[in-house]
Amino acid sequence: MKKIAFMLFLLGYSGLASADFQSAMRAIERGHYATAERALRKPAALGEARAQNNLGYLYEHGLGVTQNYVEARNWYSKAAAGGLAEAKFNLATLYHHGRGISQNAELAAPLFSSAAQSGYAEAEYMVGEYHRTGMGGLKKDGAVALAWFLRASRKGHSGAQLMAASIYLSGEGWRSEPRKALVWGELARINGETQAQAIVSRAGKGLGAELLQEAMQQASVCLQTDYRDCPE
Repeated sequence: MKKIAFMLFLLGYSGLASADFQSAMRAIERGHYATAERALRKPAALGEARAQNNLGYLYEHGLGVTQNYVEARNWYSKAAAGGLAEAKFNLATLYHHGRGISQNAELAAPLFSSAAQSGYAEAEYMVGEYHRTGMGGLKKDGAVALAWFLRASRKGHSGAQLMAASIYLSGEGWRSEPRKALVWGELARINGETQAQAIVSRAGKGLGAELLQEAMQQASVCLQTDYRDCPE
């Protein structure tokens, strides 16, 4: 589910904090996590949200430090309070899985939603999943779930593409549209989702040869246009 929101961009800092952050990012890229942890301390203490988020990541996964979910949550919370969408997602994931704290979808849902409103694809996917299942107090609604999956799908999120295809095929709270299911299923398959082949096969059985070819062509166009020309 989770593609780690681990920030590797080097902009937005000044002076010593900038130098420390850049040094930390270079250390991370080399796999020198203990060095990165030391370099992140100063910008994180100065309130730099991206440094706080990365420090939280190191603690969550035990990279260069002893794994400590409480410390991870502490640093993610600081970064989330600073408005960083990736940190909100990471913090929500701790609550979602119950890492270092009791599993709590009700606490995760507003954090996922806030990160999704910022356009963060991983969070958009999770909001779609919460609406699909009715988790975290969010209304169970297939149409709303589909809308969120499509938002993430257009950013290249293969899991969201798979779920959009599934909803289009099943008509789960929506209506069955095999042609659209085939398009998004084919894109998910191309992007490495092994389960997508079953959806593509099932959707294709409901289409004639001409519609099948058109759907495959539309998937190709969608991919070539970087998801700008895709079915709604």
